[in-house]
Amino acid sequence: KEMADKLSLSQTPIYERIKKLEKLGIIKEYVAILNGEILGKGFIVFMNITIKDHSHSKRQEFINKLSSLKELSELYHTSGAFDFLAKVRFANVKEYRDFLVNEIATVDNISDIDSQIVLEEIKSSTYIPV
Repeated sequence: KEMADKLSLSQTPIYERIKKLEKLGIIKEYVAILNGEILGKGFIVFMNITIKDHSHSKRQEFINKLSSLKELSELYHTSGAFDFLAKVRFANVKEYRDFLVNEIATVDNISDIDSQIVLEEIKSSTYIPV
């Protein structure tokens, strides 16, 4: 209703357009964007990860293992000096250290990790220019 009012259209065409965008996969999902600071998960780390074995099966095994970790919010296969970029969130540096020791250290195929600790989140957006 709010969108229809702003666009001076009735609700039906708005509903139909949204359903079409969903069907085309342009709208993937609807989510609430949570405040990590308030939830006690404001310590953000970007992990640049290099794997040893790049075969399809070993790479997929690595992806499956990391994707199953609750601390991981984003994982990208990248070009350049590292193979993957992972974004993880914690309450503090101790939680991150425990994560490295208890979770990441158990992943066989990792050869190198370079961690970037976020000092300040300047901009975070879900906006995609179209």
